Amino acid sequence: MIYLLEIHEVDRPPQFLLLSLVRDAAARMLGGTGTRADICDLNRDSQYVIENIPEKTVNQIVSGALDRLHTEFDPCVEYIEQWGLWVYLHGDREEEDFTENGTS
Repeated sequence: MIYLLEIHEVDRPPQFLLLSLVRDAAARMLGGTGTRADICDLNRDSQYVIENIPEKTVNQIVSGALDRLHTEFDPCVEYIEQWGLWVYLHGDREEEDFTENGTS
């Protein structure tokens, strides 16, 4: 996880946490469905992730983030074990759907 600290910290806005980078990658999956490897590839596309981070490290980070994301109160991803696929669940939501009591 040392490599994650090498994410462009100076350029990275504070609201971009690792979970948000993985959530964004999951949201960009073609058709909202894909494998962990697909999410890893999409995560590497982020401008906030360094290019030479080892694949093993990316896999560990994405795996841990997906585990956390799919156990949240309102999970944004679901794992379909039968097919080994992750499904992004919030693709049809609007910004208003994420507000609670008038605050986001």
